[in-house]
Amino acid sequence: MPKVVKLCLMCSIVSTTLLSCVSNQKYKDLLQDKDRLDVNVERAHKEIRELKETKIVLEDQIKYKNTEITKLEAQVNSIKKQADAMDKRFSELDEQMKKMSTELDHKRSESAQLVASYERKITELQQWANKLKTKKKARKK
Repeated sequence: MPKVVKLCLMCSIVSTTLLSCVSNQKYKDLLQDKDRLDVNVERAHKEIRELKETKIVLEDQIKYKNTEITKLEAQVNSIKKQADAMDKRFSELDEQMKKMSTELDHKRSESAQLVASYERKITELQQWANKLKTKKKARKK
């Protein structure tokens, strides 16, 4: 019986081997395909590594740029506050200038009236002085 088992086992191994055999050409083609796929996989892994490195560099650049943007926004806000303060101060000074201009116009008007009044009084005094001179001359004669 052991011989029969051995024989059956041998037949089974031989038949499996014969059935699973692939032609030499097909085997070479499959090896070439495997090699091509291995090369493609290696290229893909290399590209993935490079893309990950590029991603890290770009993320660092984005962080740096965001920091710069934040600084610039702070500067813009500061400049806006200064501009608002200057605008307010300008408005105050403009209002003061308008008041002073109005006061100056009023003072000019008062001045002109005083000058005219003084000129009238001077004219009156000159007329009185002339009358007095005339009276003195008349008395002396």
